[in-house]
Amino acid sequence: MMSLNKWSDEDLVAKFAETQQPRYFGELYDRYSHLSFGVGLKYLKNESAAGDLVSEVFEILFKKIPTTNIQYFKKYLYTVTRNEAIGRLRKQTRKREKLADLKIIEKNNSPFMENEGLIRLMDNELSLEAIVEKAIDKLGDEQRSCVQLFFFQNKSYKEIVEMTPFNEKQVKSFLQNGKRKLKILLEEDILKRKSN
Repeated sequence: MMSLNKWSDEDLVAKFAETQQPRYFGELYDRYSHLSFGVGLKYLKNESAAGDLVSEVFEILFKKIPTTNIQYFKKYLYTVTRNEAIGRLRKQTRKREKLADLKIIEKNNSPFMENEGLIRLMDNELSLEAIVEKAIDKLGDEQRSCVQLFFFQNKSYKEIVEMTPFNEKQVKSFLQNGKRKLKILLEEDILKRKSN
């Protein structure tokens, strides 16, 4: 049998798709992991992140090769690597935006979980989530949708603006007023429970 390093990429892909024997996939990895690393490094600008990306990309390829019609492996590998790298960059950007949003809220107002102390005082007949949900239901539509998107679905200001008819100034206002109203509602809930 001819040595695997003499096989074409497409023959290796076809044989791996057919048999799922790791040695065929291993040969593709040996040939192209450095290419995947180079693409990752170009986008992520970090060797450790690029190394992690290579592992992730080849895990994806291991699953996809048997079910995907791949004409040119090298091109397909490049596309998968690039898409995964861009996906990681988007996640990092969203995290940075979220942190920036949280810093703005902390500067302009006390944090949302200022109400945490109030919630702890309540008896345990309702879960924390149920208590907060009940209070959120009493907010106005605009405040409720902004609070749910920001705090419970981890959307940034920018994403909320894209998903709603509100501009950024309105979103900030609805969030801050919603937090303030939530605090009042949770305090009222405590008083009611104490008097019962």
